[in-house]
Amino acid sequence: MNIRNLIGVLLCSFGLLMAGCGGSSTGPGNGGNGNGNGNGNGNGEPTEPTFSNVQQILTSSCGGSGCHIGNRESGVRLDSYANVSESEGTQYGGLIVVAGEPDNSPIIDKISNSSPEFGERMPKDGSPLSSDDINLIRDWIADGAPNN
Repeated sequence: MNIRNLIGVLLCSFGLLMAGCGGSSTGPGNGGNGNGNGNGNGNGEPTEPTFSNVQQILTSSCGGSGCHIGNRESGVRLDSYANVSESEGTQYGGLIVVAGEPDNSPIIDKISNSSPEFGERMPKDGSPLSSDDINLIRDWIADGAPNN
């Protein structure tokens, strides 16, 4: 599984409650971070859980499919901090990111569970995100989902 597919999964997954994410990935093959695994800085060190790093995963995961980048699909749009933090998934009936509470954030359910509470794992037709990418998003949410 290549990083494009992994990242594609996250963005569409991040798109969460969506019923129609194409899952194609057209982002950079290394997640823009230098080591090709979507969660590192090229020096063998983990990537910091910042929104900038989360956004790289989201953009490269669903950027080509048009599901949640440039569009609001099932209440979710993932192309800016404001859109991510204000998106309310129609299936879950609330915010997709609950700052400080990754286990209560629908986006985590949609990207990390093969059978999420609602719908399908995201990205719908793509490969699942890597555990490193999921953990980076989880850590960012646990840190309060700051705009950094």
